[in-house]
Amino acid sequence: MTKELISILCQQGKDSLERTFAAVPDDKVAWQPAEGARSALDAFGDGAQTLGFMAKMLESKGETPPAFGREFFAQLKAERAGWTRQEALTQFELNWSRFKAALEPLTEEQLAAHVTVPMRGGMTAPLAVWIMMAYRSLISRFAQINYIQTLYGDFDSH
Repeated sequence: MTKELISILCQQGKDSLERTFAAVPDDKVAWQPAEGARSALDAFGDGAQTLGFMAKMLESKGETPPAFGREFFAQLKAERAGWTRQEALTQFELNWSRFKAALEPLTEEQLAAHVTVPMRGGMTAPLAVWIMMAYRSLISRFAQINYIQTLYGDFDSH
């Protein structure tokens, strides 16, 4: 997977997530379809945080992978729980800028280097594969917000 392809896909994921989140009215941004369900704000905040820890991984060129685990994800959830729409947007832009800046200087050889992430006992894959987790997160959160929108009656394509 080339850096150009990664960059294009991640940009498309970013644009899609931002577009659909912008379409959520203020009175629905924290709305949950059921007790304990995810809100659009939580989904967007999760995307922002994913960009942040992927930026950290890229900044270290894969030498410092995120410490995935229940505690890590609980910490992230607690952090974003108090965010407003504006705080989530700000964090998203900051982490996107970090992510893009960290991706830019990487060579194709660095993208092909295998990195082990402490996930499910240790999973090894090229750094490019781990970077695509950012894309996966952006597109997944886009889809989650689109679904939430239909639950409160917004059937438009965003």
